[in-house]
Formats: sequence, C-alpha cells, structure tokens
Amino acid sequence: MTLAALEVAIEPGAAIVIDSSVILAYLEGSEAISELAATVFDRLVAPARNAAVISAISVTEVLVRPFRAGSPSAAGTIEAFLRRFPNLSIMPVSYEIAREAATIRAVTALRTPDATILATATITRSPVVVTNDGRWQAAIERARLPIRLCRLDAFL
Repeated sequence: MTLAALEVAIEPGAAIVIDSSVILAYLEGSEAISELAATVFDRLVAPARNAAVISAISVTEVLVRPFRAGSPSAAGTIEAFLRRFPNLSIMPVSYEIAREAATIRAVTALRTPDATILATATITRSPVVVTNDGRWQAAIERARLPIRLCRLDAFL
C-alpha cells in the first residue's frame, strides 16, 4: 500500500483518535511507520482535513521516555507538540470515558491504557482510530465498538 492509500482509508472530515504509538513514531521519525505517521499529522490533521483527538492517557505514555531519561528539554518539546499542534485536542479521562473503558476491559481484557483510548473514540464518536497495535481489531469486534481501526503497518 501507499501513502495515497492511507489518505483514502481515512475519509476527509472524519474525526480520528490517534494512539500513542503513532505519536511516538511521528516524533521519533525513525520507525517503520514514521512516514505514515507524518502523513496523518502533516497532511490530514494540520490542514484540518481531519480533526484529531488523543486521550490524556497518551500524554502519559509519550512523556515516560523523556522523563525516565531525565531530559527536560525532550519532555518540553513533546509537551509543546501536544499542546500546540493544529487541529489536535487532548481529551481528559472523564467519568464516561473511564466507565466505557471498564466495559471494554471487561469484554476484551485489554490493558487500561488501550481500553481508555478506544473508549475515547467511542465517547467522542470518532469513527476512526489510528494505531499500530495489532491487538485492537479483535477487541473492537469483541466489544462491538462503533469504530474502525486504521493500522499504519498495514500500509507498509
């Protein structure tokens, strides 16, 4: 598949939830899916073709490495990206999202962060979740979630 196929797979105007793995691939730039992550952020989200949401749990996940490494400058760069990237919003973990995550976990046994990200998509009515996590498709089907997974590694 190609970058153009990715642009076709995510319909213009569809709200998307972006997983932590995609954020990290974009910021690091050296992963197999980094170019695809750049397409999502730079060609779909930045120009407002698609509004994007990330869960507050993703903030936690992407800041662990710089904090563990004791790098305040790296943490600051990531925080600036998260707070200022155009058409990207951070969704707090509300009671409704936490409850939906518990429902998803009960049915699928996904880890809490993963279930929370899927719950964010469900509660915000975002029809597409962009990830690189292969375990989520079965969970989406098992929980009968009204969302579609867009796995970036499928476009390699």
